[in-house]
Amino acid sequence: MNALRFDRARVIAVALGDAPADLVLRNARVVSVTTREVIHADVVVAGDRVAALARPGAYSAHPTTEVIDLEGRHVSPGLIDPHVHIESSNLTVTELARAIVPRGVLTLVADPHEIANVLGLPGIHLLLDEAASLPLDVLLRVPGRVPALPAHLETSGSELDFETTLALLDRPDAVCLGGDINPALLLAADPGQLVKIEATIDRGKTVGGQLPGFTGAILDASIASGIEDTHVAESVDEVLEQLRRGLRVLLTPRIDRLPAEQWPELAAAMANHRIDTRYLVLCTDDIHPNILRREGHLDQRVRLAIASGFDPLEAIQMATLNAAELMRLDRDRGSVTPGKLADLVILDDLASFAASMVVQRGRVVARDDRLVVDVTVPTYPTWSTDTIRLNAAITPDQVALRADGDGPVTVSVVEFGGPKTLRTAALTVSDGIVQPDPSQDVLSIAVVERHTGNGATGRGFVGGLGISGGAVACTVNHDSHNIFVVGDSHESMAVAANAVAAAGGGYCAVVGSEVRAITPLPIAGLLSEASLDELADGLDAVEAVLLDELGCTVPYRPLYALNFLCLPNIPDVGVTDQGIIETSSMTVLPALPGAG
Repeated sequence: MNALRFDRARVIAVALGDAPADLVLRNARVVSVTTREVIHADVVVAGDRVAALARPGAYSAHPTTEVIDLEGRHVSPGLIDPHVHIESSNLTVTELARAIVPRGVLTLVADPHEIANVLGLPGIHLLLDEAASLPLDVLLRVPGRVPALPAHLETSGSELDFETTLALLDRPDAVCLGGDINPALLLAADPGQLVKIEATIDRGKTVGGQLPGFTGAILDASIASGIEDTHVAESVDEVLEQLRRGLRVLLTPRIDRLPAEQWPELAAAMANHRIDTRYLVLCTDDIHPNILRREGHLDQRVRLAIASGFDPLEAIQMATLNAAELMRLDRDRGSVTPGKLADLVILDDLASFAASMVVQRGRVVARDDRLVVDVTVPTYPTWSTDTIRLNAAITPDQVALRADGDGPVTVSVVEFGGPKTLRTAALTVSDGIVQPDPSQDVLSIAVVERHTGNGATGRGFVGGLGISGGAVACTVNHDSHNIFVVGDSHESMAVAANAVAAAGGGYCAVVGSEVRAITPLPIAGLLSEASLDELADGLDAVEAVLLDELGCTVPYRPLYALNFLCLPNIPDVGVTDQGIIETSSMTVLPALPGAG
C-alpha cells in the first residue's frame, strides 16, 4: 500500500508553531513503541496527523485549537489487527465498528474469503464499501484462494480467478495476499499459488501464510515460497523455531492450539532465550459476538499478553508497530510520532488497556466505551440475503450413512482437536443405516451443499464433542460455508439443518425434535444486521443448549470449535459436501474404510 498523502507543509508549520494546531492533548504520557518507554509530552495534531510531541506546556495553542488535558493519562497508538475475518463476528462492518473502535481498534487488515466463498467479488465489495465511511480503517488482505479446494473436493458458492486476484492486489487499500490456504500447495510448489505470491512481491505487499505444526524442512520450504507470517502455531517450541527462521508469528489464543494457558510459557521462553519480541504480532482472526462482548477484541489480546508476563510496552508494540511493519504500513501507522496518522488511544493505565477516549485521524470518535460520531447501517441487497439454495428439504436419510448388511461396520471418525485426527470405531447398522454411538463419543456428521442446490452431501462421523440427545447445525462452516450438522440422531439433524436453511443461515440447536435455540444470519449465511447485544444473546443461547442440554464436552467457545471441525485446510482431515478430505494429500477418504 502506498503511503497516504497529506499536507506536509501545514504539518511542518504546526510543528514549528507557525500555524494553529487542530488538537492538543496536554500532559500526556506517550507510549513510545519505537523505544519501549513512556515519555511525558503534549501531543500536537494537525488535521489527521501527529505534528509534534512537545515538551509539556511548551506548545502555545491557538484560540481555535481544541485542547484536552489528559492529566497524566497514557496515549497509545491505535491498535492494528493484521489478520481478521469480519464475517466471524457475524456483525455488519458498521456494528463491528461500534463495538471495537471504543476499545482502541482503529485498523483492520481483513481477509474476506468467507463472504467471497459465498458471494464472490460482490461480497468483498459489500464489506469494503460499507467500511469506507466508518471511523475504522478496513484494509484488504486479498483472499489467497477462493475456492480453497477444487470442485471435486468441495463445492463453493463462487470463485476468484487469477485476474480478479490481481485486480484486488492493485487496489490502494490492499496490503497483503492472504495465506488461509492449504499449505500443501506451497510444498508442492503449486504454479497457480506461486504466481500469486510473485505478483504480490512485485507490488511490494506482504505475503501471508499458515503453517500449522510446521518445523524443520517443511517449515524452511514454506518460508522459501515467500510467505512472511503464520497464525496457527501449535506450541511454544514451534513459535520459537518459526521466529528463528525469520517468520512473523501472529498470536491469538485458541482452544486447540497455543491456548491462553500456554502464553506464560511463551513469555518466559522469549525472556529466557533473550529473543526479541518484534516479530511477535497480536491478532484476532475469528471472534464470535458473544466472545467479543464478554472478553473484548484486540485489546483483550494485549491484556492477555501483559497478564502472561510480557512487558506492557512489548504487548502494545505487538498490536501496533509490529503489525504495521509486517503489513508495510509503518510510514503512516503504528506509533505516536510526527507525521503518522493521529490514531490515538487514551488509557488510564497500561495493564488494563481500557480506553477512556479514542482519536481517529485527529478527531475524537469514542468516549467511555461508546462512539460519539454518527454511523448508519446500509440496506443490504436481496442478492446478499438469498443464499440458501436447496433442491428439497433435508431428510434424515440424506444426512445418514448407509452400509450393506446388518453386522457392525468399521467407520472413520474425525476426532476434534489440534490437529484434527482420524480414528476408527465399530458401529451398528440398522435398516441399512450406520448408527452413531454417543457411548463411544461417536456422532453423525453431514455437510450439505447450499450454494447451487446440487444435493451433494458429505457424510461421516466425528468424536471429541460429547453431544447426546439432539443436534446442532450452522452455515458458518469454513471455508465454503455449506450447511454443517452434527448429532446423535438423524431425525434431530434434519430438523436442525432445515431450521437453519429456513432462517437464511445461522446457528441452531435442537433437543430431540424441538428447536431449542436459533440465531439467524441472513446476510450470506454469515452476518446479521442485529446489534452486538442481540447476536451475543443469540449465540449464548445456542451454546447454553449445546453445553447444558446436549452435554457438549468442549467447554470454551464450542460453536467456534464446530466452525473449524470440517475445515479441510488444517491438518489432518476435514469434512466437506464431498466427504472426508485428507489435508496433506487433498484426497477423499472413505467413511467406511475397507468397504466395497
